[in-house]
Amino acid sequence: MLSRKLREEALRRYGRACAICGADDVPLDVAYLVPIAAGGSNTIENLTILCPNHHRRMDRQGTLGEFEFVAYLAELLRLSPDFDNVEIDPVLSSKDRVLRPDLFAQERVPGRLENLYIECVPYHVLTDQRIDDVAARLISYRDATRDGTVVLALPGTLPDAATKQLTQSGIEVWDQPYLSQRFGQEVTQTERGLLRHLLTKTPPKKQTAEERLVRELRGCAPGRSDWLKYQKLVGRILEMLFCPPLSAPLPERSDALEINRRDYILPNYAEEGFWSFLRTNYHAHFVVADAKNYVRRVTKKEALQIANYLKLHGAGLFGLILSRKGYDRGCDFTLRELWAVHQKLVIVLTDSDIEQMLDAKSNGRPPEELIRQKIEDFRLSMKVASDSSFRYERQHVWTALAVRLLLHLREHVRNRRPEHPRQPVSLSDGGRPLREPPGGGAPDER
Repeated sequence: MLSRKLREEALRRYGRACAICGADDVPLDVAYLVPIAAGGSNTIENLTILCPNHHRRMDRQGTLGEFEFVAYLAELLRLSPDFDNVEIDPVLSSKDRVLRPDLFAQERVPGRLENLYIECVPYHVLTDQRIDDVAARLISYRDATRDGTVVLALPGTLPDAATKQLTQSGIEVWDQPYLSQRFGQEVTQTERGLLRHLLTKTPPKKQTAEERLVRELRGCAPGRSDWLKYQKLVGRILEMLFCPPLSAPLPERSDALEINRRDYILPNYAEEGFWSFLRTNYHAHFVVADAKNYVRRVTKKEALQIANYLKLHGAGLFGLILSRKGYDRGCDFTLRELWAVHQKLVIVLTDSDIEQMLDAKSNGRPPEELIRQKIEDFRLSMKVASDSSFRYERQHVWTALAVRLLLHLREHVRNRRPEHPRQPVSLSDGGRPLREPPGGGAPDER
C-alpha cells in the first residue's frame, strides 16, 4: 500500500509533472517502475509520476510510445560529446519515394564525422516479421544515401539469432544493454525518471525463474526423445507467462467424442487488459495450446488438428501452436483460410518468441505484447492471400447455395404430388388409364 507521505515525496521529486510528456495540468498518477508482483519495491526509487494516458499505455503495453523514445534518444545524443548535428525525422532523397528515418546524427570518429541513420522501435519484444520490416527500412536508407551507418535502437533486447542476422546485414543494434553502457553518463543527466529507469536497469544477481526456463528450453532437444519433457516444460512456461490473469493450464484435454485432444487449455476469465480484449473480439474464452517438439516445421496437418478443437460454443476460436522450428508455407496458407472462412485464429510461437516473452516477464513487462504484435502482423498481411482465400470462400458459398437450392426443389416437387395413388395404366390400350365401370366392380378392360 502506497503511503500518502511516499506519494507526496514522488510528486515533489518529479516536479508534479508526467515523467514522460511533462504534462502538469492533468490529474497525475503515482506508478511503480517495476510492479510489486514482479519483485518491485515500495520505495521512492521505484516510483514515477505519469499522466493518465501514459499510465494506461504502460499498463497495457509496458513500453513507451515511439515519439517519446525518439525524443529521449535524441536528448541523449545531444548531451553526448561524441555526436553532433542531431535531427529528428529528417528527409532523405530517393528516386522512388520519400524516406524518413526517426533520427539522424553525426558521430565523431578519428578524422571525420560518420553519418548515422537511426530507426527507433519502442517495444521490448519484436516479432520476426517486424524485425524483417525494420531491417528492410534501414537497408533502404543505406541504399538511398550510399554512405554512413544504419542503426536499430530499442529499449529491450533481441534474440541472439536476430542480432547476429542484423549485424551480418551491416545494421548496428543499440539495445538496452548497449544504450545503458554507451550513454551511462548522459542518462544520469536527464530529468525523465521513467525513461532513465528503462536504460539503467541492472540485471538481478540471482538467476530468475524465467532465465531458468530459458536454459531448460535451450537444453531440450527437438524430436521424439524429449517430446514429453518439452510438453511438460511448455505447461510451466505458459503458467509463468500468462497466469494470472489466465487460470492455470489444464493438461491433456479432449472433446466429448474423445477424438480431438489438445496439450493445454488455459481458461480466460480476465476482466481487463489484452486477454479480456481477446475474449471479447476473438472468442478466446479458453486459450488452446499445442506443443510440437518436431525437428521439422509444423504443416497444414497440425493447423487442422488444433482447428478441429476450436468451436464457438466450446473452447472458443483462439489457439497457440508452440513449434521448435516454426511453420511452412502450407501451414501459413491454412491458417489464413481458417481465419478468412471460419474466423478461427491460430498463432504459432517459436523458441525465439518464447525467450523474448520470458525476458519481458522477468523485467516486469507484459509478455503478451508479442502475441498482440503477431495478431496485428497476421491480420494486416491477409491482403497477401486475399485472392486465394476469398476464391475458396466464394466457392464454399456457391456450393452451399447450390445444395440449398436442390433441397428446396426436391421439397417443392414432393409438395405438388397428388395424395391419391396413380391409376393403373393399360399397356394394351395406348397407355390410357383403365376405366372403372359405373357402380363399381372391376375396371373395364375394353
